[in-house]
Amino acid sequence: MSVSFLTPLAALVGLIGALGAWALVAGRRRSAAIATSLRLPAAGRRATLVDLGLVALVSGLVALAAAQPVVARSESTRGRDGAEVLIVMDVTRSMLARRAPSEPTRLDRARAVAKRLRSAIPETRVGVASLSDRVLPHLFPTLGANAFAAVIDRAIGIERPPPDRRARRATAFAALGDLGRVAFFRPDSARRIAVVVTDGETIPVDLETLSDRLREGHVSTIFVQVWRGDEAVFDDQGVRDPAYRPDPTSSRSLRLVAGALDAPVINEGDTRSLVAAVRERLGRGPLVAQGRQLVSKELAPQALLAAFVPLAVLLYRRNL
Repeated sequence: MSVSFLTPLAALVGLIGALGAWALVAGRRRSAAIATSLRLPAAGRRATLVDLGLVALVSGLVALAAAQPVVARSESTRGRDGAEVLIVMDVTRSMLARRAPSEPTRLDRARAVAKRLRSAIPETRVGVASLSDRVLPHLFPTLGANAFAAVIDRAIGIERPPPDRRARRATAFAALGDLGRVAFFRPDSARRIAVVVTDGETIPVDLETLSDRLREGHVSTIFVQVWRGDEAVFDDQGVRDPAYRPDPTSSRSLRLVAGALDAPVINEGDTRSLVAAVRERLGRGPLVAQGRQLVSKELAPQALLAAFVPLAVLLYRRNL
């Protein structure tokens, strides 16, 4: 286990505690002088030392929180052998659509779908790819939950990479055929599942060729549609883009493609059906050791909360 600090220089904020200690000592001296003049008992040295200790503890914990400590450890991982899931995220511009500027975009909702699925199958290696007019791998299937979350939140974005601008709609399901020909999955993976999260607004595709390529690569597909008919694309100022209109044929087109691939089409809100469909294709199998992974945890929130305990004691003693 190792401990590191994300912002070590921020710990200098703890020096404010020195000012608090100086103010406490100066205040106690003035109080002692006044008590002596009035022939009243003054606070003892022990009480002063206790209060100084509390001030030091508060400032130390605040400094620790500001430095953002992270505890990391390496732990062994166990997962399904010979089974992998690749979540393919549609990153075309239509995935910016939403009902209002204040609501999440289709891509935001697609990210939520991917995270819910990943948390439901922790024992399975899961990867991430993007889909426009090509399929690009961003994370090969892994058991690492932290790596998955980082890729979904930071690497997946609209038009990353940019699609071919010549197409009116850039989502090309024909590109999914590469999943069966290129090394998106391990060679020893017998069960290969591609979960395609898309709005279904696509260009025409040769279904026979696509089906043959996926079948040759032993890739099973599941489609999740993230789409509503009353959505629009808005710019940064909240102005609606007049060039975009939701495609009312998207659901029918998506089901046509899915039917040719013997794949289900699941609504974005039906997580239970999605997980059930994935688990059905994964089948059952033993969990085996699959190396080690680095697990980290940030301790700044705990340190900051802990600082309130001595602070509360200090305030209580001050009011006695």
